[in-house]
Amino acid sequence: MREPVTLLIGGKAHAEWESYRIDSDLLTPADDWQMNASFDGDTPNGNVVPDFIVEGASIKLMLGDDVILTGLVDAVDHEASKRSHMLELYGRDLGSRLIDCSVPLLSLQLATLDDIITQAVRPLGVKTVEYRAKPAAARKKVHTEPGQTVWEWLQAACEANQVWPWFTPDGTLVIGQPDYTTPPVADLIMRFNGEGNNVKGIRQVKNLHYSYSDITVLGQSAGLDGAVGQHNIVGKASDSSLNLRRPLVVVDGNCESADLATHRAEKIMADSRMHRERLLVRVAGHRITTANEPETDTGTPWAPGMRVHVLSEPHGIDAVYFVIKRIFTLSVQARETELHLIPDGTWLLNLPFVKDKRRSSYGSKKGAHTQGNN
Repeated sequence: MREPVTLLIGGKAHAEWESYRIDSDLLTPADDWQMNASFDGDTPNGNVVPDFIVEGASIKLMLGDDVILTGLVDAVDHEASKRSHMLELYGRDLGSRLIDCSVPLLSLQLATLDDIITQAVRPLGVKTVEYRAKPAAARKKVHTEPGQTVWEWLQAACEANQVWPWFTPDGTLVIGQPDYTTPPVADLIMRFNGEGNNVKGIRQVKNLHYSYSDITVLGQSAGLDGAVGQHNIVGKASDSSLNLRRPLVVVDGNCESADLATHRAEKIMADSRMHRERLLVRVAGHRITTANEPETDTGTPWAPGMRVHVLSEPHGIDAVYFVIKRIFTLSVQARETELHLIPDGTWLLNLPFVKDKRRSSYGSKKGAHTQGNN
């Protein structure tokens, strides 16, 4: 029996869907979801939309007993005609409030990343924050711009701290980085003779558009307590693997030192390498499996942040890749997962995890600490 994807809303559960699409992307501020259902005219009250299905309602999406998304309803599309009666729900995860809402006008000195989260993120209902990497030292001066969204401010602060924000399926805001030390969770195979093949298709896309041979970041620092600010801060990064000259100069007023400008240049260069190649792999079902019956498998649901080994003879690939995005879909054709893969180790390189000796100040679990408001 096929495992259902269930929507929990208003204390009720619904698992009968005509189609759905559920995204999860480490590079997208808010993961979105869309679900479609048709009404049964023979069911009592079947032609009435329950009053708890409204825009702004809190939801959870479940794959069996596993939470795969926590978020809100953005839109309710209810259509009735002589031939059909359909309901379409669309929404995003908890990051939606961060990209929809403006940050308060603030100017902070010696501000830490947690200060920024406390001032702008927690007031929007984000209760739990988990640090999986050590933030950098406090910034000399941090300020917001009129009209700037909370997510724009958080993202800029995280990049300056050499970390990245994303939401887990249960609604936790993670401040961290990819862990390239975890073993691959699966082998994705496509051979010419079909032996051991366990994917529906593999698409390889190579793109020069975001690739650069040399990147220069020009920064400046604010003067505090009578000190003179600097306006000649320079950071550079280069990529010898690109056989074309494609220089890029970026002006970033938030880079207060040459080290920070260099980190910024290296981050942009890492993004350049990341965008140069991507694999799109389609697999049956929504869970990791080595069996031929994915719909009855009990493995872990596919999720961004996993590492996989790809063997594709048509593409000449035998390497480890990083899952940057996954999409669960249901249609009349099939129920499957689309995995977006990037070359392993190309996103946010060389960022140290929290060391064990910092447990007294960063929490009780090595490599991570959690802060919550109950």
